[in-house]
Amino acid sequence: MHVGHLRSTIIGESVSRILEFLGHDVVRANHIGDWGTQFGMLIAYMKETYPDYEKQLPDIKDLDSYYKAARNRFDSDPAFKKLSQETVIRLQAYDEDCIKAWKMICSVSR
Repeated sequence: MHVGHLRSTIIGESVSRILEFLGHDVVRANHIGDWGTQFGMLIAYMKETYPDYEKQLPDIKDLDSYYKAARNRFDSDPAFKKLSQETVIRLQAYDEDCIKAWKMICSVSR
């Protein structure tokens, strides 16, 4: 992630402060979860490298290294790239296994 990912949060906070100053009741809600290709890639890589990830938590504490390994695989293997793209489609369709894997990755990142 980079500072660009925080842009919407910073803009939202600024607008919220202005509206509160003007007397409005503001509810802050921040979307956590970008279901782009990178999550399809991470989930596909996790399922491949940790086939029993649901029973035994994978060791993905170093998400930077894990992402780089998944990205290298994505860039070098057309079949894995296609699998990653199909995985993100399943994630967007709320596939139960993909949602579990996504929640696990989000939990580690928090």
